[in-house]
Amino acid sequence: MSETWHRQRKQHNREELIAAGRTLFLKRGFAAVAVKDICEQAGVSRVTFYKHFESIDEVGFEVQMEALAQMAEQVRAAGEQAAADSGGSAGPIGPGGPGGPVEALPGERLLPAPTGADRLRAMLLAWAAYADCNRDSMKFILLFDLHYDAYPPGDRLRERYGAFIAEQKERHFLNEALSAGIEDGSLRLDLDLRETGEFIFTAMMGLLQKLSLSAEDPYSPDSGSRRIAARFIGLILGSLLGDAPAKGAAASAGDSPAGQQGAAPEHRRGESRGGSRNGRGDA
Repeated sequence: MSETWHRQRKQHNREELIAAGRTLFLKRGFAAVAVKDICEQAGVSRVTFYKHFESIDEVGFEVQMEALAQMAEQVRAAGEQAAADSGGSAGPIGPGGPGGPVEALPGERLLPAPTGADRLRAMLLAWAAYADCNRDSMKFILLFDLHYDAYPPGDRLRERYGAFIAEQKERHFLNEALSAGIEDGSLRLDLDLRETGEFIFTAMMGLLQKLSLSAEDPYSPDSGSRRIAARFIGLILGSLLGDAPAKGAAASAGDSPAGQQGAAPEHRRGESRGGSRNGRGDA
């Protein structure tokens, strides 16, 4: 019992130090924060600090990796949810109801299962919504990149962070949706999986970090940031779409406020999708 309590207390102190570092780095900037400041904010001693971290830079790297991992998990979950939303009915809902029998009942027609492009679209819209409601995290990621580009960390931290980033790229949170889209034809067959994932990540982060500086209320139903992000997502998808039609208007995600909520008119093969089907989409 005592061992369990000490383990929980140790984990609690570590989490408090990371949270304190995140708050102070955002408020003051990396250069203006000292170990004693983090200890005071977290309510722990310097001895406790050094039981968990060798330096203040190590705290910054922990905050960064935590922010990136949480963001990736939220976007990945949106893709999994989109993949699960298949076989629903359109038009009058009969005895089958939502999630009912796969065979259509009289007066019903079945919607096709979500394509890879549909899943990707849902993930990018969820990413934009997450960034809009978690602006501090987006700001921190930007602040971290700028600071450590100007003041490179020691070899140990650089190697550890490099290993973390390499692992994230290897199991990129967009990979499953991209692979599904290439396989079902809703995304271009010539897309390189890793390059496309990096292209989307770089493009999305650039925009979302810029929008994180907005003073606009992120919870407003008429958020301008959401509309801008949705239009940008339409441009990204327009450069990636293949010949198979997506269930939702993937490349037209930003044409109306409804697109921000994942609702958009269906497209038939050959209709405009808001972007060139043959666009390269290179980074």
